[in-house]
Amino acid sequence: MIWLFGIMCVRLHAQDTIMLQSVDVTADRIGIEALKPLVARKLDTIVLQSKSTSSLSDLLIQHSPVFIKTYGPGGVSTASFRGTTASHTLVLWNGFQLNAPTLGQVDFSTIPVFLADDVSLNWGSGTSDNSGGLGGSVNIDNAHHFGDGFLLDLKQTYGSFNTLGSFLTVGNYGKKFSFRVKAYRNSSDNDFEYENLATIPHQKMKQRNADFVDYGVMPEVSLLLGNNIITVSSWNQWNNRNLPPIMPNVFNFNSEELTRDNFSRNFVSFKTYWNTGSLQLKSASFVENQRYFLLTRNPVTDDTVTFINSGNHALILHQVANLGQQLYKTWTLKAKLQWDHERVRSNNYEGEKRRNAVSAYVAINGEPFKCANLNLTARYDFTDGKPMGLFPTLTFSYQLPFYKAVGFTLGYSHNYRNPSLNDLYWYPGGNPDLLPENGRTLDLAIKFGLQEGPFKLDLRSGGYFSNVKNWIQWMPTSYRFWVPENVSKVYARGIENHVDAVFVKEKWKLALSGNYVFTVTTDESEKAYSQGTNGKQLIYIPRHHANFFLNAQWKTWKVSYTIEITGSRSTSYSEQQFFAYDLPAYMLHHIAIGKKIRKFRIELRCNNLFDTDYQNVIWRAMPGRSFEVMGEYRY
Repeated sequence: MIWLFGIMCVRLHAQDTIMLQSVDVTADRIGIEALKPLVARKLDTIVLQSKSTSSLSDLLIQHSPVFIKTYGPGGVSTASFRGTTASHTLVLWNGFQLNAPTLGQVDFSTIPVFLADDVSLNWGSGTSDNSGGLGGSVNIDNAHHFGDGFLLDLKQTYGSFNTLGSFLTVGNYGKKFSFRVKAYRNSSDNDFEYENLATIPHQKMKQRNADFVDYGVMPEVSLLLGNNIITVSSWNQWNNRNLPPIMPNVFNFNSEELTRDNFSRNFVSFKTYWNTGSLQLKSASFVENQRYFLLTRNPVTDDTVTFINSGNHALILHQVANLGQQLYKTWTLKAKLQWDHERVRSNNYEGEKRRNAVSAYVAINGEPFKCANLNLTARYDFTDGKPMGLFPTLTFSYQLPFYKAVGFTLGYSHNYRNPSLNDLYWYPGGNPDLLPENGRTLDLAIKFGLQEGPFKLDLRSGGYFSNVKNWIQWMPTSYRFWVPENVSKVYARGIENHVDAVFVKEKWKLALSGNYVFTVTTDESEKAYSQGTNGKQLIYIPRHHANFFLNAQWKTWKVSYTIEITGSRSTSYSEQQFFAYDLPAYMLHHIAIGKKIRKFRIELRCNNLFDTDYQNVIWRAMPGRSFEVMGEYRY
């Protein structure tokens, strides 16, 4: 935040003391768009294109302030947004929640960037229209296209460890009727070499039982009828993955571990427009199946030691009505009414479990005076007929009238998260008496925006403080199983910095973007004080996390360079616990070089350029240097 004030002061001081040649400084119009609250960010199109054949976890690791905890290629990847856990990050697809009702979280490694047209982030008061996003939300959206004609896009990748990806987009965007089908298949032997730190002495080994195959198809149809748009979309996917052993267990060849997941997510949307507003009605049906299998045998007797065959079948229904209406001058009204139904059958529960949630939301936005924007929201929720309470937010944005390149946003938000069905009903251990987690957040963000000729700069810096009460934590018991309890009172605070710089001149285009996040998250509950863990950073949440992306284009050539930095992470609160220590910080470098030849494009990529040895999760092997080639044909 300090460097923003420094830049502003230097520029103002310079204008007062010396004469400069006249330059054109352009800024957005002072109004709702210019003063949009700094509680959201849309990822750049260049970034989405560069990661179009990757998973959403790779995209967020390298191009966002979100920290991703990943078990490696083909393994689970979950998000830590602003110092919170995976279940506190809300994931939305075209406005529908993707968080599993069982675990309450999303595996980002199973979401291909290829299927998304837009990816954006919201935090603080920007998550006010949905419950659950105590850390923030990740939004995956698909856009309408009309009048662009026939589209054919083929991508093929091949890389190290026999990694093969095929991606197809075909469709026709007519003036009134458009359709598009996206289909993909991604597979890998995933048998990279790594250094096993759990053996004495350390030795080079090859990852085994880690192959995976993911494939999916997403057909979409849109119909334009006057001022009305009807959209139907269906996202269908299958993920088949074998899970490798952790480093200390690599010599146990008498085990088998795998997951087999599939889902079908479908929705229909009707949206009508009039001169001063719009109304959208959406209905969705999600069917999801998950299976986890683990079999371990005694190497001598071949007797079964561990056997788990866990299966979940979920049906989720969403009904949403969105209203937008201009009221007076700059003031607008938004309202939403939503009903969600969850139904889960699991061999980990006693019988079928259901949950119904109803939410009413209203937001008023406008300019109370010149150079200012005010956004007030309120949401009232019911879960299974029980009122959750009123959850308000307030966001105030202001742009300096004497120096329009600088603006700031101050926000307050109040949100909550219901326990997951696993928290409530897992057998044994579920706790049906759990209370919802309750969070409040304060935000302050400052923006410096400037455009001078071919150069454009956007600097953002902000701080936040959040307090989450009734934080759910699974605790060990004397009965040899764990039970979730509302034991923690967690404070998360931090500083976020973001930079975007673009230089365009003649046939050159240079783009630089970067994020640096400093996060402190501690449990200050009475239980934490009694155990001596108060003031300690929560496990697997780094204090420092950063990434930088440089993209250079000249004529038909393109070069990109990415750096990702992850600070050290604690794996346990107790220094006496076996194998408990801090995972060391690491820095990874990635480079890509591409060339476009008419309708063809070829790109060579090198990941982990300097062959860094690292762990993101303790005892989980990660790949060293790897290569990939991508070919694309676009008509």
